[in-house]
Amino acid sequence: MSKEILAKFDAATQEFCSLAKSVNIYTLHALPEEGEWSAAYVIHHLADSDAHFLVRFLNVLAVEHPAIVPFDEESFPAALGYEGRSVAISLGAIDASRAHLVDILSHLDSSVWERKGVHAERGELTLTALLELTTNHRVGHIEQLNKLLATS
Repeated sequence: MSKEILAKFDAATQEFCSLAKSVNIYTLHALPEEGEWSAAYVIHHLADSDAHFLVRFLNVLAVEHPAIVPFDEESFPAALGYEGRSVAISLGAIDASRAHLVDILSHLDSSVWERKGVHAERGELTLTALLELTTNHRVGHIEQLNKLLATS
């Protein structure tokens, strides 16, 4: 089961990167509506959230019942300078995080997938549940990019 989720995570990440690379330069920074994110912001957000997710996975693997700290994605664009950042670098970070995590998780014994961390808002999460959440996060942003492309 967990290997299937890992394959979905890998495929979703590759799909996101492929889709993101298809966004033309004129559409990349266009804001669809007031308060909405541009395609560039979505790409930067996934790169930054991947850093959080990677730490979560590493802690669940290496620490007994670690705290899983939530993050405030709404503070990211201003605090992390999305306006001036390179989309190419963010896409590279997404792909590197994917490869790194797939390499680590693909070698685990089945029992390790039941290791748990404690999320401040969601409670206890197994490694499997954490990977499902991370995969669903990607799928949501694939849908977001598809909508942006459809309206451009």
